[in-house]
Amino acid sequence: MPRELSLYKLIVIMAGALSLFLCLFALLKVKDAPGAKPYIIVTLLSSIFTFSYAFELSSTSLEQIIFWLRVEYLALPFIPVFLLLMCIEYIGHRIKKVWKYALFIIPFITIFMHYTNDTHHFYYKSMGLRGDSPFPIIKLVGGPWFYVHSLFLFLCVMISIIILLRQLKNSSFRFRMQISMMVAGLLIPILANYYYINGLSSSSVFFILYPLGGFLKKPEKYV
Repeated sequence: MPRELSLYKLIVIMAGALSLFLCLFALLKVKDAPGAKPYIIVTLLSSIFTFSYAFELSSTSLEQIIFWLRVEYLALPFIPVFLLLMCIEYIGHRIKKVWKYALFIIPFITIFMHYTNDTHHFYYKSMGLRGDSPFPIIKLVGGPWFYVHSLFLFLCVMISIIILLRQLKNSSFRFRMQISMMVAGLLIPILANYYYINGLSSSSVFFILYPLGGFLKKPEKYV
């Protein structure tokens, strides 16, 4: 099992490195493309989350795991928001600033709930180490706000997918392929979140996400 853990950590680190590479690539090469700015933020947040998760897997005590879990939650709550903004900008639409700011209310509340959980247990009912694992893995029991956050994540990603799918019939073949790749990438967090909430995954990771490169060129029909 320790060998399996080492392999899993290596995969997580590689995933974080890929996300960081995509962030730097977008920043240097396509920063003016539609949806590129939120994409850059998404990949940066994904790399922070993923590398923090790798440190969590390397932790040897509950205190260390909780520390890195808190670092993960500095990035995780904002990822679905920037995914949604990325998809909206990609199709050439804009939303009012007041609604854009409103999207960040739940993520900020999530961070607050997570960091103050010891006083109210509103995010996690309990936090402890699993007894059936040869290495330290945290066992979390979600509280009410945990499910609010999970529902918010699900809705942001689902709305993003719907926004993209509605553009398929108005797009050329090339952009249909790009949109299809983006939709496939967006399905990952939904599946991962489902497995985690239902206790089917072996870890506390929600998703390691890489929105695919459909933003690289602006669809002519959306100009």
